[in-house]
Parts: sequence; structure tokens; C-alpha cells
Amino acid sequence: MVPFYNMEQVTMAVRFRTRKNITALLNVQNKRRRMMACSFSGGFVLALGLLFWMVNIFLEKEPEATFLVYRAEEDAAPSKRPSRELSSKVRPVQPKMDIIVADSTSDVSFMTDVEIDTEGLEMSGDSLAEGLSGGGDGLGDGFGEGGGSGLGSSVKTENAFEGRFWDFKKTPGGGQSKLKDVQGNREVLNLMSRFYNGGWNTTVFSPYCEAKTRLFSSCFYLPNCMDQEASNAYDPNGKMGLKPSRWVALYRAQVQAPKSGRFRFVGVGDSVMAVRFNGRNVLAVGYHDLKTAEWNGLHIISNPQALQGKDVVDYQSCDYWNEQVGGFVAGEPFEVKAGEWYEMQVLISEIGGGNFGFCLLIDDMDEEGGKASEDGKPLYQLFRTSFIAPTAKEVYETIKYKDMELATDPPYDEDSMIWPAKPLKIGSRGK
Repeated sequence: MVPFYNMEQVTMAVRFRTRKNITALLNVQNKRRRMMACSFSGGFVLALGLLFWMVNIFLEKEPEATFLVYRAEEDAAPSKRPSRELSSKVRPVQPKMDIIVADSTSDVSFMTDVEIDTEGLEMSGDSLAEGLSGGGDGLGDGFGEGGGSGLGSSVKTENAFEGRFWDFKKTPGGGQSKLKDVQGNREVLNLMSRFYNGGWNTTVFSPYCEAKTRLFSSCFYLPNCMDQEASNAYDPNGKMGLKPSRWVALYRAQVQAPKSGRFRFVGVGDSVMAVRFNGRNVLAVGYHDLKTAEWNGLHIISNPQALQGKDVVDYQSCDYWNEQVGGFVAGEPFEVKAGEWYEMQVLISEIGGGNFGFCLLIDDMDEEGGKASEDGKPLYQLFRTSFIAPTAKEVYETIKYKDMELATDPPYDEDSMIWPAKPLKIGSRGK
């Protein structure tokens, strides 16, 4: 049985004890909070003071940059051509510039304009800077050796021509095409003639196998060798099964004129080489006629009329080419303006197989008193987009398929101008 209690007394007692305990507990908690707040505030002030002291002790105020101005001695400005004897029409470039040197390591937030006398070079500052923007090796960014000579290098660089390769003996899927046999030689010539006369539209090559490899070249200089060199260059591991003969390589870029004036290309090609400049066909050389698709064979023997009316140079060091195709043949003149960019494409092909080689030079038609080769022939400039200066000896040391008994040594003016290059972006018709 539950004892009886007075509920009012019980309630009052409980209420009295609870209120007393809670009041004491709240007092203790409030006292602790005040102590913690004071402690935190004091610690924060102390830490802030310590940080301020450390900043003043260990960090020094950054000194203001001061500058020393020197007047450079008069000297020839850097140009795209190494030093050479200039014609009477060209005045040597002698810029005067102030060189600003900071005696502090602080960053400088402004640049001074440097004015360079570009008469003779005839290139504006903006266009010169853009021309220097290409990649390359050798001399670093700008006019370095870039893609090299011959068929080019697999190292991608902006300041060079990009090369593509089609094997007409194979289909895109790797099978054999209708041009797989030697009977397809004439059809290959017809195919390239359609390409040459039809605006250089690569869609005519689409039924055939294109190499996955792209090569980059700063000039077009390959002494006589065997045409296995081309298929090897574009298929170095042999995985695509590219073979000699009946192929075409196409190189393209935009190039910048280093000076205003009239020029013409002078070249040699086995089997054929052609150049399209600013939308015009300006050069086609070699065994066969790309314009008419005429199969000349060894045209100096079977068709001596092929070179009539053309300006031809037969260098003594290129006897094999002289005997086969007559030598170096000059193309159509064209005009350029300094600093302007022009579309340019170069076609190289070997149709029948066997020996193969090419060389592309350029003639500055406004320059008087040009140089001569050792045998007294006109010495033209090497067309190049960088400071590359290949020699036949160096190239023969690097190529795999040589024919030293019929070696050639194409001469050129080592003091050749540089035509800066950048990638050519064109629409679907020329993709």
C-alpha cells in the first residue's frame, strides 16, 4: 500500500531544492564563460601583437626600382638575313636605341618602345614580332631550325610547313588500290594534274591512303637519293606499310614576305615538284608536265623541247639532275609586300620509283649584282622559314636510302632571307 503524503508539501520541497541548485549552476557557468572570454581576448591581442612584431622584424619594405639608362653604340640591327654585301639600293640598318636596365629585382610594369630603322628590311614592327612568334629549335623560339631540311621532322613547330603524305597504291583502309601496279603511273600523273589545275583541293586524294604522320619542314632541300626515303620518313615504324613510288607529299603554310618586291622560285624535282603561292601556280618542274599531264619520261632525252623558253641553270655539282631534267628551272614572277602574309603550298611526288630528290630556291629579281656559284652560274637564295642552312654532306649523313654514286650538291646563297611561317588554316575545300 502506498503511504499517504501531503502533496502540497512534497511539491514545495522539490521546487525549493531545484530552484536553488539551478541558480548555483548558472552562476558557476556564467563565471566560467567570463573567464574564457577574457582569456581568449587576451590571447588574441597577444597573438596579433606578436604577428605585427614578426612582420616588422623579418620583412623589409620593397625598394623602389631605379633605372640606369645607357646609350648603345651604333651597330647593325638584327635582321632576317645574316650580314652580307648589300646592293646600292639597300641602306644598312643602323638603329639607335636606349637600353633600360633595372638595378632592382622588382618587377617592371611597363615596357619602352624601341624604334628600329627598317629601311632595307622593309618590315613593320608588328609583322616582325608576329614573324618571330613561331616555334623551333636551334636558336630557340622564332627563327630556330624548326622542322629541318629534307622531308622534315616529326617534331611539331609553328614556324614551318606542315607536310602530309598520300600513298596512291593503298586505300584508306589499307587495302590495295587500282594504282597498285606500275600500270597506274600515268593515272597518278593525271590525278596530280587535276589537283594542280583544280585549286589544290586535297579531296581528289581521299580515295587513297593518307599517312598518320605529319612532318614539319623549314626548307625544301633533299639531294638525290632513293624514294624509299619518303615512305620511310612518313612511316618510320613500318606499321602503315607505305611503299616507294606513286605517292605525293603536300606541304603548306602561310609565309611572311621579308621585303617588298618581285620574286620567282627556282627549283628542281624528281619526279615532280610544284609551288602554289597566293592562289597562283608559280612553279612546276620535273620529269612530267603537271599543267598538261604530259608524260615526258626522261624529257631532256625524249622531249628536248620541254625546256624551250625557260630560264634554266645547270650547276656542275648537280650533274645527275642536269642529265635527267635539265637542271634548276625558274618559275613565274610574283610580287609581295613586306610584312604581308601569303598562302603557300609545295607539292613533291615520285611516280615511277627509283631515284628521288628536290631543291627549292628563290630569286630576288630586284636585287642587283647577285652572287655566282663556283662554276659561274647565278647563285640563288635558299627558300627557308628559319636560320637553317643545310649542306648535302649533312643531309646524306642523316638519310637512310642513299645513292652516293649519283649524289648531288645543290648550291645556294648562304646569305638567304628568311620568310617566317605560320600554320595555314583553310576551309573544307582544301582540307
